[in-house]
Amino acid sequence: MKPRIYILLIILVCAIFSSCSHPEVVEIVCDDSVSDYTPLVRDILSDHPEGNVILRFSNGVFPFYPECAERRYMRISNHDNGVKAVIFDLSEMDNVSIEGDSSSFLFHGAVIPIVAEDCENVSVSGISVDYDAPFTFEGTVVSTDQANRTFTVKVHKDNPYKVLDNQFYFSGYDWTSILGENIVFNPDTKSPYYNAVAYQHWPEKQFFAEEVEPGVVRFGNVHAKELPPVGSVWVDKGVHGGNDYCPAILFSDSKNISLENVRVYRSGGMAMICQYCENISVEGFSTAQLEGRDRMVTSWADATHFVDCKGHIQISGCRFESMLDDAVNVHGTYMKVDSLLSGNSFSASFGHRQQQGNRFADPGDVIRFIDRKSMMPVLSAKISNLERINDNCYIFETDSDLGVLSKSSEYAVENTNRGASVSISNCLVRYNRARSLLLSTPGKVLVEDCEFASMMAGIVICGDANFWFESGSTSDITIRNNHFVNLATGGNAQAVLQIDPMIAGAARSNERYFHRNVYFTDNVVETFDSQIVYALSVENLVIRNNKFIDTKAYPRFFDGLAVVDASYCGKLTVEGNDFSKWSSGSYISVHHCETAVIEDGVSVKDNPNPYFYENGN
Repeated sequence: MKPRIYILLIILVCAIFSSCSHPEVVEIVCDDSVSDYTPLVRDILSDHPEGNVILRFSNGVFPFYPECAERRYMRISNHDNGVKAVIFDLSEMDNVSIEGDSSSFLFHGAVIPIVAEDCENVSVSGISVDYDAPFTFEGTVVSTDQANRTFTVKVHKDNPYKVLDNQFYFSGYDWTSILGENIVFNPDTKSPYYNAVAYQHWPEKQFFAEEVEPGVVRFGNVHAKELPPVGSVWVDKGVHGGNDYCPAILFSDSKNISLENVRVYRSGGMAMICQYCENISVEGFSTAQLEGRDRMVTSWADATHFVDCKGHIQISGCRFESMLDDAVNVHGTYMKVDSLLSGNSFSASFGHRQQQGNRFADPGDVIRFIDRKSMMPVLSAKISNLERINDNCYIFETDSDLGVLSKSSEYAVENTNRGASVSISNCLVRYNRARSLLLSTPGKVLVEDCEFASMMAGIVICGDANFWFESGSTSDITIRNNHFVNLATGGNAQAVLQIDPMIAGAARSNERYFHRNVYFTDNVVETFDSQIVYALSVENLVIRNNKFIDTKAYPRFFDGLAVVDASYCGKLTVEGNDFSKWSSGSYISVHHCETAVIEDGVSVKDNPNPYFYENGN
């Protein structure tokens, strides 16, 4: 039986048809006799190649399968490139909406549910995204054997699995994975275990797996500092490099995007990623667990991710929970300079494999060369021509003489025409691995009225031309009226607010600063470890009118660190803060800063963080 489809044609009342036409509304009513809605959606979109259509779904569960999906090679930043199966392919369409009435979309296989590429005016609202099988393995630890260095898990009922030749495999509708990257969750808190790093098994060393009985598997060859606690939940997402495959929602090269009241219960990559987009609104977005489901993880990676975007990004009223990476990451991209070819041209490649094929720039854009050690700008030039030889070799011609540059390998380039402003408000972040927010963008940023309780840092402001190659020196970031609760429980040396551009130790100075203005004001920070703010290379850092509370919820990892640690900053201002419920003996570290205005009664030392994990202190 065909599904019931009601099409309402809106009469056009415009003098100019092409510019004033109203969208056609296609109503799709849930019909239990329909086993796969993929062909129907594909036909509707094929009938509207230029867009101008609203797909309006009724309440109900709509199944989608990959057999009739569009397939094409896709380059997705921070994911693995390859041929992807796409269910809702909105590419090259304008004025398109997917509207649901709390509609449940259930996807089978490693598909990307929604893709909008080269689009304008796209909105998605009132739907949930789920998959028939999770992209992560979960099992409850039922016993451990210290003498033989083994542990035994009861496999979650949602995880199809098999053990062949002592190798463990978990699978979905059309995919199979071995174990790889892993973490241990506490089912009582729904969050990664305290000191989770101690239980991390090196993924290069595959487990020796033995099925004890159906649904119970013993793992040996454990390469971790400690065996996981009995009762904990072992979570694994497969081997890095090939497992970051299918985000739930992808927007690329598009403008004026709106997501409203969208829930992502599972994804095989990020829940939502925007690359090279302009003007994005995200309201009421959620990665919280489906009610009644007892698993620890929803999104395989970040809840939201924004790469090389511009215009404004608005995020409000969102609930970011249970993902295996950050809630929000906003950044640009650095390319490595490989060769200086002539007076005004050079070749460049991507520093990280998951950036390859990135639409880095267009002719007419202005690029900036930076020194990879100091992260400081060296030269700016306008692109007159750009040739993409392949996904990882670009040839640039510029309007400037590049003779002032010396050894090519010392430099990276970024596109200064990209870089969005961002506002994030009334959001909740908890139960996740990694950080809450990563903000590396030159546009003005405001974060207010949010609650953060992640495993690592609350807010990271970085910039890195040597590992992830994520760019974004910032100009104006305000973080105010937020609540930070027991962050950095994972065992990594991270602060609540971590400003950490990857500047080599020998290249740090006060001649110039990577970040400009950061204001941390009127926040409540309840935490257990000693350091709240770590800051490197900020021209103007203000920490004012905050309340710091020592929760004593866990033992400290790094006792004795400064509550505020500033190195190679311009002006540091710490005033009006309430330390009455903070630990006694606390102090502020000021190391090679130009000026420091510190409130009365707070001790000041020159004692920078010796544990900082990436900058080579």
